[in-house]
Amino acid sequence: MHILLVNDDGFDSPFLPPLCQAAARRGHRVSVAAPRTQQSAKSHSFTVFEPLTVSPAHMDGAAEAWRIDGTPADCARLGYMALSEQPVDLVISGINQGYNAGLATYVSGTVGAAREAAFAGYKAMAVSADPSADAENLALLADYAIRTGEKLMTYPAPPRAVCNLNMPPLPRERMKPTVVAPISPDMYRDSYDRRVSPRGMLYFWLGPETPAASYTPHTDLWYLHEGHPTVTFLTPEPCDQSRFSDFPVEL
Repeated sequence: MHILLVNDDGFDSPFLPPLCQAAARRGHRVSVAAPRTQQSAKSHSFTVFEPLTVSPAHMDGAAEAWRIDGTPADCARLGYMALSEQPVDLVISGINQGYNAGLATYVSGTVGAAREAAFAGYKAMAVSADPSADAENLALLADYAIRTGEKLMTYPAPPRAVCNLNMPPLPRERMKPTVVAPISPDMYRDSYDRRVSPRGMLYFWLGPETPAASYTPHTDLWYLHEGHPTVTFLTPEPCDQSRFSDFPVEL
């Protein structure tokens, strides 16, 4: 099949080539459309009022590849709508340098690109690893992600669903079974550094994230901390609105 790879960490992310090479080894045609620069936390944003510049690039295992001055969702859209020479069967976003689990799922550019593809009717996955993952762990995850994507092609997932896969940084012999898990309500904490430039301009710089002190049991972050890869199907289904029938204020 034809797999389009996108990400939010940029074309030069070291976590992207292992996924490309794993797909090629399994006999798939691979196209890569990735941002020219780091685009984390862009969620589902895409460019409306400015042009998108595209440069041909090279990646081992890819039949075609491009660097794009745009968001992750821009890359997915251009990849399957305008750039690829052949119709795309599956869109995989990743491998992200950091989990996309818990409430971070909602701000993730990795997930946003996969969601845009899913909304357009494509089978779509988001794949993420712990930032400390070594080459062995990345190779394990890359192969596992491609095999998971192969199953997704014929699996009766809900319409417009994203298959969100995360894996802890463990060797194969210590990895526990994969769990289908709900999203954790836990969120990392961060803060801004307040600074003043040499010319007296006030500015703020986002500081490093602080993980939650503990995780809600039996959710994606909890299972990852316990050594399990996790799969979560993210769907656009609205919540049951009938439960809010007592909410409207009298006009």
